[in-house]
Amino acid sequence: MRLRQLIPTICLLIVICAPHCVAAQTATDENASRVPARVMKAIERVNGIVLDCRLPTCVLKGDFAGQGKTDYAVLVAQKKTKARGILLVLANGQSALLGAGNAVQYGAASYKDLNFDEWEVYPKDKVIESGENQPILKLSRDSLLVSYHESASGLFYWLHGRAHWYQQGD
Repeated sequence: MRLRQLIPTICLLIVICAPHCVAAQTATDENASRVPARVMKAIERVNGIVLDCRLPTCVLKGDFAGQGKTDYAVLVAQKKTKARGILLVLANGQSALLGAGNAVQYGAASYKDLNFDEWEVYPKDKVIESGENQPILKLSRDSLLVSYHESASGLFYWLHGRAHWYQQGD
């Protein structure tokens, strides 16, 4: 088939698909506009990562450092490899990158790409379900509950200046 014969079909596809592409771009821009300025500045300070609004909520806030102040957790991705992760932005100005090309304990192993599909703040006063043969964890700060396909789940929590992992279920 000659190129001239394909032009009407290509134009029709552009007319049909263009609104969806624009809508997707707008949704990303809307998510970025709701990210606090100090969180966006923290993302910019980490070389090679970008905001990643792959889930309906790309920013969570809680007291992750246990100082009674608002800290943030934001979904990010490494520009080069698209490896997914979390940037913790603490009220004291400190930040920590989990995944997004940076190895972090996630389940039984260490990973550079955090492929969870659900996340939420796990309040410090909520009872923590523990996995088999694990000591019961008692937290004095909020943590992040992440899960994958409603099966494997665990908590990322901040303690003694670094992130820790606590497996909940498989």
